[in-house]
Amino acid sequence: MRLLVLLAGILCFDSVVMAETARLRKKDNGNIVEVEIVEVQVDRVTFRLPGGEQTHTIAWEGLDTEWIKRNSPAVWNEHELMLKPEPKTETKKEDTGDPFAKETPPADTKELVKNLSSALSDRMKGIDAWTITSFCKTYGIEEAAFWRGYDELRKASGTYVEPKTTDGDKSSADKKSSRTKDGSKDRQSWERDPAGKAREDLLRAESEKGHTTLNCIGYIRTIADGGYKGRLAWQFLRENAEDRKALAARLRKYETLAGELADRTDKTDAKRDALVLRKLLGDVAASVEKLSKENNTQEEKLKSDCQSLVTRLGAVR
Repeated sequence: MRLLVLLAGILCFDSVVMAETARLRKKDNGNIVEVEIVEVQVDRVTFRLPGGEQTHTIAWEGLDTEWIKRNSPAVWNEHELMLKPEPKTETKKEDTGDPFAKETPPADTKELVKNLSSALSDRMKGIDAWTITSFCKTYGIEEAAFWRGYDELRKASGTYVEPKTTDGDKSSADKKSSRTKDGSKDRQSWERDPAGKAREDLLRAESEKGHTTLNCIGYIRTIADGGYKGRLAWQFLRENAEDRKALAARLRKYETLAGELADRTDKTDAKRDALVLRKLLGDVAASVEKLSKENNTQEEKLKSDCQSLVTRLGAVR
């Protein structure tokens, strides 16, 4: 039987068809058959007899490859091309983000601290105007003291604008709680100060427009200063979970970058500096993360860590 013993195959219509006649030789008996090549694959050849419609396949293992290489070079070359690995092409990732938001790894700690300083200047949620009364009541402070502390935070944040006040407003803001003739207070320390009403309206308007006036660096600098304004900034942060999370997230991000920078450098001094910066950022972040309404103890470590961070930020321009 001159026809090679072959398994019937199904023609793949989406395959590459070699519309040419070639000769194949079987390895075990040397039989040569003239065929029309349908498809050449890595492990087999699909073909049909001239004028026929039925397709057949035979494995390359069953063919005399040395003979085919000499006598049917087109078929052999196609087989060789199938064996070659496909060149690796770099697929372009779809860019759906803001191109200006892309960050390149910092070259050194100086550049990293510059980037951190910029990130810490992003605006925070700040204080909600409608929580001022409850805030003053919770901490037992007068509203005038609240506004003094708030102004210190804005100064540290670089967003302070001198409020317009009249002489009457100033005297009212500076008044202590007075007493009536029978000795009772006419206004509790946490009750509304008429002088602060206009400022509250302004704060509410800014908040509704998304124009917040506090930022991360403002909190850090004010807490580092300590004293009454440092404690008030700590109290603001303790009451505002959203600002705490935002501040901690920024610090954690740059803590990671500092660690990656330490891993990339072989210079001993540069590595040590990056590791020191990583620990400092981690310590401040951990102290901020511990703050909560339930935790009413102001840790001295937070103040100390913030002082170290302010010094580091101020050393890089």
